[in-house]
Amino acid sequence: MLILLIGPKGSGKSHVGRLLESALGLHFFQVEPLWMKYYEDCKNEGRDPVISEGVARIHPKIKESLREHQHVCVETVGASKEILDDLLHLDSQSPPLLVRVDAPLSLCLVRIESRDPRQQIPSNLDTIYKSYELSRRIELPFDIVLQNAFLTPDQILEPFKKVLLPGNVRQYDRRFDPGN
Repeated sequence: MLILLIGPKGSGKSHVGRLLESALGLHFFQVEPLWMKYYEDCKNEGRDPVISEGVARIHPKIKESLREHQHVCVETVGASKEILDDLLHLDSQSPPLLVRVDAPLSLCLVRIESRDPRQQIPSNLDTIYKSYELSRRIELPFDIVLQNAFLTPDQILEPFKKVLLPGNVRQYDRRFDPGN
């Protein structure tokens, strides 16, 4: 099963993904380093990155991970409709578990500022504001919503345990269609 962590930059998606990996044994597939490598390759080739080309390069690696692991957790800001639409349809066996990870803008900015810039896609303040608003406007049938201002690890893990641990089976009455 694909687990999509969707939320603004700095909302804590990577923290949640690493916690799910260490506490529940899910595979956390970090896409940001792959996007950073793609952007760097484009820069070295003297051309601008193209989202569809990045998707074609990165998303097959996520599909491969889905074949190797029972649960794969992926993070996205969701600001790009093209990236989000493709992620929503990566696993043809079952719809993804949709998780909104949210935090106030002021806290997101503090978290972004405190990170090692070599570990994240560079963004100026205007881009961060725009992607924050785009991400927060995403309306999907979220299975879990984390208001991740100051949640403890147990508070983060609780809803995932309810949904993912043996004996807790998700039921779907329809295939998710992002066009709805």
